[in-house]
Amino acid sequence: MLSVPGGKLAYEEAGKGVPIVLLHEGIADRRMWDREFAQLATHHRVVRYDLRGFGSSGPSTSEFSHVDDLKALLDHLSLHHPLLVGPSVGGRICLDFVIAHPGVAGGLLLIAPGFSGMDYPMFPPGVFDRDETESKAAAGAWSAGNLEEALGHLRVLWGSALTGKELERFQQMVRENASEVLGETTGQKERPPKVKAASQLSSIRLPVLVLVGDHDNPAMPHVARYLTEHVEGARLRIVPGADHLLNLTAPAAFDAAVEEMVKETAPRGARAGRSAVKRRAPT
Repeated sequence: MLSVPGGKLAYEEAGKGVPIVLLHEGIADRRMWDREFAQLATHHRVVRYDLRGFGSSGPSTSEFSHVDDLKALLDHLSLHHPLLVGPSVGGRICLDFVIAHPGVAGGLLLIAPGFSGMDYPMFPPGVFDRDETESKAAAGAWSAGNLEEALGHLRVLWGSALTGKELERFQQMVRENASEVLGETTGQKERPPKVKAASQLSSIRLPVLVLVGDHDNPAMPHVARYLTEHVEGARLRIVPGADHLLNLTAPAAFDAAVEEMVKETAPRGARAGRSAVKRRAPT
């Protein structure tokens, strides 16, 4: 557990090598990375953590910033130029982070990410119709005390390709994090960034790969295309058969993307390490 102002962050780390930090979606917690955490630790230094209010991190008792939390975790673990893996809300946090702290991350692997400052006029009319319909239905069911009905609407919107054990995992994470997923108990205390990412996307200068499943919320490919058109050098990949929880529904595609990004991230970290040695030598 890492103590942060107004709360604590639950995290795990394992392995050695290129550092990889796994954030999670707003409909999950760090358990969405059970397979990947163990697999990546065989060749890399991997960290996963629960955002405030999710999993074992507990709700925040005061106003907070996800960006500040991520910076505190990287500093605590002395992680230099990590590959940040951010799905959905986690992707939004990653984008805000690299804008607030340029040069700290080594690369971004984003999965159907949002971004701060995103607004409907940026996209074609009707893009968010399904999102609004299902989100309002889920919120209404939650307010009426019907969690299972709310969960059904969330599955239609975000987990349409999930089956078997992965569907059960999704349902369990939503049930156990319902106050955050549907009620945003801690989310209401989040302090928005002073500078919204929408106005600063062109300032991002590091390797960026964006993945989106072709079974995801229909709005997500539009958001991803906007991002990759405005972040210099960013690449977009549409993954067949995957929904919003892309690592659960298309694990092979996710694994390949991680290794691709590790190769782009590692040289940046190596250069940073050599520079750090040179700076320390005179003293």
